[in-house]
Amino acid sequence: MKIIANPIRSSRLASLHALTVRARTWQDTTELVDKLNRVLRGWANYFSVGSTSKVYRALDTYVAVRLRRWLRFKHKGRRRKRGSYPLSHLYGYFRLVRLTQLGRGPSWVKA
Repeated sequence: MKIIANPIRSSRLASLHALTVRARTWQDTTELVDKLNRVLRGWANYFSVGSTSKVYRALDTYVAVRLRRWLRFKHKGRRRKRGSYPLSHLYGYFRLVRLTQLGRGPSWVKA
């Protein structure tokens, strides 16, 4: 059995962190989400062999936290006044890829 490296512990996590730093709030939210989706889909393809549910869950949580923090800083909102951007808003309105849902339902890969 092949052991797959955990992307949470690797330096690849730095790419997600670099995309969501405060200095990049000048970019449009849809641009950022598109870039995040490309990275996440690439990881999903690369790490698709083996047991991935725990890794995908950890990545989903990390990306949601980083994107929420980025949005709050971009719009200068506090939690009580502006809301905390619920998961339904991140995955529904902004169309962020949810790794734990890949492979379920209609195909997520562009033909």
